[in-house]
Amino acid sequence: MAVNIPLVEAAGVSGASRLPQSYPGEMIVLERSGVECEMVDAVSKWKSVKGVMFLTSLRLVFVVDVKELAKSRYESVEFPLQGVWDEELKQPIFGCNHIKFTSQFYDGQPFEGTLVIKMYFTRGGVGTFVPALNWALTQARRALQRVPQMQPVNPDLPFMSSSDVTSMQSSAFVDPSDVTVIYTTQPVMERSAQPSSRTLRRRNVGSS
Repeated sequence: MAVNIPLVEAAGVSGASRLPQSYPGEMIVLERSGVECEMVDAVSKWKSVKGVMFLTSLRLVFVVDVKELAKSRYESVEFPLQGVWDEELKQPIFGCNHIKFTSQFYDGQPFEGTLVIKMYFTRGGVGTFVPALNWALTQARRALQRVPQMQPVNPDLPFMSSSDVTSMQSSAFVDPSDVTVIYTTQPVMERSAQPSSRTLRRRNVGSS
């Protein structure tokens, strides 16, 4: 995973104006507003911030709300699906539904030890989002099983086809209480758009 990844200005389906800059072949599956992200590693806890979460055919991406940037240590963060583990849905009697998981991070990222992430859903249910995430993680793990031993994994290469994604999107269960929005068409992004220097990161990483 990595913080401050490239973003582009484009119209999201639920009003988001900053979307993750896509890799070749990557598709946005859904967009979820009303999310708070909290990260804890071996030495520190990153303050919880509000924003929008995207599930794509490659990764989870959290984009911080512009109103939260003044107090946030980052503008965006990505979690490649092939590096997400130990996910768990928490549905407390008191408090927000949230998912908890661990994530591998790229070399050079400002974390130490095990990184634990919690995504709090402050608006509505999770009946649409969670099944979609489980489906995507299953696809990612099946792809990992097909990689020969000792061969490095490139988390930026597509591992599911566009037809697989389209089929899932068209058959996804819609929970009326869940504010998740499924993408039936992909947003128009200017390929010439340049991310800001703050969000730029090298995409050719040696390890994860």
